[in-house]
Amino acid sequence: MFYGWWIAIASAGADSLKHGTFNKGFTSYIIPLRAELGISLAAVSFAEMLGRMEGGLQGPLMGWATDRFGPRIILMFGGLTSGLGFILLSFSQNYLYFVIIFVGLLSLGFRAGYNNATMPALNQWFRRHRGLAMGIAGTGNAIGGTAIAPLMGFLVLSAGWRPAAFISGVVILAVVIPMSLLIRRNPESMGLRPDGDPIPEDEVNIGPAVTPGGERPKKEIYGAAILHAGEPDFTAPEAMKTPTYWMLVLAVGMRNVVHSGTQFLLVPLVVWFLMGSGRTEGNAQPIAVAFVGVMSFSLLLMTPLIGWLGDRWSKQKLSSACMIGGALSLLALVNGAGHIWQVVIFVVLAAFSETANPLAWAIMGDFFGRRSYATLRGWQHLPDQLMSMSTPVWMGIIFDHTGSFKWALIPLVIFYCLAAVFYLLIPSPRTPARVRAYRQQGLGR
Repeated sequence: MFYGWWIAIASAGADSLKHGTFNKGFTSYIIPLRAELGISLAAVSFAEMLGRMEGGLQGPLMGWATDRFGPRIILMFGGLTSGLGFILLSFSQNYLYFVIIFVGLLSLGFRAGYNNATMPALNQWFRRHRGLAMGIAGTGNAIGGTAIAPLMGFLVLSAGWRPAAFISGVVILAVVIPMSLLIRRNPESMGLRPDGDPIPEDEVNIGPAVTPGGERPKKEIYGAAILHAGEPDFTAPEAMKTPTYWMLVLAVGMRNVVHSGTQFLLVPLVVWFLMGSGRTEGNAQPIAVAFVGVMSFSLLLMTPLIGWLGDRWSKQKLSSACMIGGALSLLALVNGAGHIWQVVIFVVLAAFSETANPLAWAIMGDFFGRRSYATLRGWQHLPDQLMSMSTPVWMGIIFDHTGSFKWALIPLVIFYCLAAVFYLLIPSPRTPARVRAYRQQGLGR
């Protein structure tokens, strides 16, 4: 089997722990944390806001580091930091300690490593099957939410959040660090080519960049070692000068404005909705934890299918459809009626909207190639996290003051609709003059 598929499987394994313990798993900690530390929902969400701000600020640095040192080192760093973070979190006795550990270790590790390392690796290993490969890696989101997040949620309810945090940290250290050894920088490092293809006749080693006139610039720019016919090849500055890059940043950012709040507050959101039919918070919480698993199982079924479709249809149109599905999912909860069938509609459509995440990273690879992919993802994180970091906080403030999420859901529906429009409007980038010069000289045709 082509080694790139092993990297996709390893990526899914690492991401399953990330989403199972943190992205989808941590929502089960919020209610008991709020009760034990005597803090508000907005106060818990404030730590998430700081973590997202940190993720945005560190994004350009970690993107550069991934391109410079390779994804294996970055994934190992993320596993070590996040694992230690969960272990130390279990000893929290006050709000300040909780914030320091959550931001300084947990958020740092999960937002610096994991798919920030694995997606750039997959972008190097695949071209024609990029959507499917990233879709397979994206099933880690679903596997973590289906198997690990409900398990951790029920462990929180039965044994307490401290044992659940300690166990999460030990498992992450024992699994993610060894798994990172499977990650290789690119297929050329193993004498292979993207997608397992044979070495093409039109392959050339581009070496240092040349100017349109054919002469080398004073400052040589090194990047991807190989240029194939038709393969896009952008440096980070070249890509960031295109409207394509910033339209993609806006589309993903609008989506993440919604994602950051609804995923972090998923259990409190569903608990609020279920209490609309007369259930108590205690009765509603196990149901909400179970629906985290239902949502993730739906995502498990959809993600590889959408990734496969993305290799055959327009990834942008599919992403736009996902955003419309997300808007409809939130509208299902607005009336707060508490009916189970509405929660089912919510989790299934919300899962459909989540499949746009690996599509976005495949779109970036399709447009800009392999040379500076991690750096471009890193710079994307800065505006993305700054746009989305406050959502859990203002959602928490609305709930703390009104006892309802209704007026938080309505603006989120608008953000999803805006994201749908931006995805459709993304133009194709113009080939850089440097690459046109290669082709005029008869290279890479």
